[in-house]
Amino acid sequence: MGADPDTRTVLLDAPGPDLPQLRQKIEEFGDDTVVNTRIRDGKTLTSRANEAAIAPIREIALATIADRRGAASPDVPLDPSRAMWFEIGCRGGYRRPQLDTERSREQVRRQLVKLGLSPRFEEFSGPEQVYFFVRATLEQTEALINATDCVYECFLAPPDVRDWLMLEEPPIQEIRAFDLRPPAEEAPSVVVLDTGIATTHPLLRGAIRSAGSAVPGLDSPEDVYGHGTKMAGIALHSDVGAVVEAGSATASHWLQSVRILMAPGQGTASEENRHMWPRITEDAIKLAEEVDSFPRRRAFALAVTRPLEPVEPTLWSHALDQLAYGEGRGRLLCVSAGNARDHRWLELAKDYPQLHLTEKIQDPAQAANVLTVGAYTSKTSIPPAPDYEEGRPIAPKGGISPYTTTGPQGSPWPIKPDVVLEGGNLLLAGKLPDNNVATLVTLTTGHRLLFNRPLSTIAMTSEATAHAARMAAAIWAVEPSLRPETVRGLIVHSASWTSTMMQQFRSLDDRLAACGYGVPDLAFARDCARDRATVIVEDEIPNALKEEVPKKKPPKRASTKLTEPKLVRKMKVFRLPVPDDIAGHTGTDVELRVTLSYFPEPNKFHRKVYHGLDLKWDMQGPQESEGEFLQRINELMRPMDDEGKRRKTSDTKSFPWKIGPQKRSRGTVQSDRWEGRAVYLAEPKLIAVYPVLGWWEQRKQLRECSMRFSLIVSITGPNIYSPIAAALAVQAVEV
Repeated sequence: MGADPDTRTVLLDAPGPDLPQLRQKIEEFGDDTVVNTRIRDGKTLTSRANEAAIAPIREIALATIADRRGAASPDVPLDPSRAMWFEIGCRGGYRRPQLDTERSREQVRRQLVKLGLSPRFEEFSGPEQVYFFVRATLEQTEALINATDCVYECFLAPPDVRDWLMLEEPPIQEIRAFDLRPPAEEAPSVVVLDTGIATTHPLLRGAIRSAGSAVPGLDSPEDVYGHGTKMAGIALHSDVGAVVEAGSATASHWLQSVRILMAPGQGTASEENRHMWPRITEDAIKLAEEVDSFPRRRAFALAVTRPLEPVEPTLWSHALDQLAYGEGRGRLLCVSAGNARDHRWLELAKDYPQLHLTEKIQDPAQAANVLTVGAYTSKTSIPPAPDYEEGRPIAPKGGISPYTTTGPQGSPWPIKPDVVLEGGNLLLAGKLPDNNVATLVTLTTGHRLLFNRPLSTIAMTSEATAHAARMAAAIWAVEPSLRPETVRGLIVHSASWTSTMMQQFRSLDDRLAACGYGVPDLAFARDCARDRATVIVEDEIPNALKEEVPKKKPPKRASTKLTEPKLVRKMKVFRLPVPDDIAGHTGTDVELRVTLSYFPEPNKFHRKVYHGLDLKWDMQGPQESEGEFLQRINELMRPMDDEGKRRKTSDTKSFPWKIGPQKRSRGTVQSDRWEGRAVYLAEPKLIAVYPVLGWWEQRKQLRECSMRFSLIVSITGPNIYSPIAAALAVQAVEV
């Protein structure tokens, strides 16, 4: 039936216990008189009968359960007493006699009844095996295998199939008895701003820190629509199906919920109440902070959006920019990019993915200071059921989700969305799109627990936003001292485009508009916060500093002061001390990533948003001295010529970045990367952060205000970490 190359075990389906053909071949092999003679290259070669087939055999034995049972998923501990969904492959299939399938089905059904289990199960027919999906304990599954002669293999059902089956037949009693242990008191929290939350849900209850409502006249936090509860499940658990099967979990962070609407398009969410949305959002954020006075880190998740044509700043996006600025302290707001309009799904599917560039991000996702989250998908499998045989998923694995929207291109818009995360796929069956195929969406918590529907599904950019907020909380769980702008920077810093995205959008501008900086890697981001070869600088920079400078004209009186106060611009320059011995890795390919993240104070006028202070960064190039770099970025450090004008003495450049300074510098999170030989990074390199004046400069009382920023630099490559880690430090350079 098959061979396992790891164990070198071959599984045979024997018609009976006597094995007459195999016995005959073994006897012939053992008979010294039965030999084969052949001549090759003039030489006479002899071999025993059946030598190629029989000689390699070390042992013949009846197949055990271990021979047929596949490895368990590493995320699901195999508790022998807990029921889980198993995939059992049996004799049968559409290329074998129908009688084989019927006999296997009857054997499995009969044993399930004997074990006290429901005989109802799903099945899928392959060419030479028929697969049954059975919910049982490990002990029951082993008993079923022992009592039948038709089982070839047994695995835990794949997560997407498991979730489909769990949705079809939810384990009500197990969910009601679920044990969710709360996180540590000081743990971070994810604040879901949506339709509320089902406060009694067993998968959520133990981690709910607070639940409230910012809807005027409606104090109840309970979710009657369901969307907020769906987001909460993803915001808390990375795999809802896995924790349901495990039966218990310890939350890594808290949940907070603030209700900001009852249902889409109703009440405060209606178009006529659009003027209330900025205030309700502000009230909701402040309510979450006031009701839980502990000074914890919070990631806010907002997936409520409104189509906006053309994309432009609004009072709502302006309010989010102000809230993220947070009077200089910063807040991390994860905001959904918004979903493609459902009446265009079929049209978008026919010209996927290029037509998605016409579906633009929605209000308030255009806010510069928020982490705008679009959607991609890794889900392409369809349920093993006849109903889906004619359908096909629209997006390939690693491509943008059919539901996502894309950002505006060109100045003055920053790169939006910032990142993309899992948002599900769409099935096209004939001429009809199906957005509710269980294996193409994600299992999550549902609000209808009283109706025995504790599980539901979620997809689109709402799901992606919940993933992003959970990722932020996971980073804070590793390093709680990080600033909000740093965590936003780490999420973007860890993101990369998939190979599919590179193929879908050959144009860099199109790729940035559809995918942002790509898919974040939580492991990469957490390693950056802890033990990757990474520098994280959390600092602040002033708009200007008042210094005493010589007067342009010397005073006539000797007693008059020779200097006068003047506002002087300052930049900050850091030295990344890459050790010289990295040059020994001449042929080694490395990747250099640099990310700058900050929250400027916004000001809105004439449908434009102005920042109190903006920043840019630049880095010393591989063939550039420190002096040449400083002259390139700072005109005041250039020597004067005979005409009194400052001129550069050389024409040097930085690294050939993938995105480039012009495109990356439009946003308040600016990330770029370079790939090349390690030798080009040898010797310390300077990185500069410098101010770009904004509206603070026009207000006398604000000219000396300072703004916080975070700078993240990583170098990755084989055998690179050790020499860098030994010397890794950051030193400020006086400029």
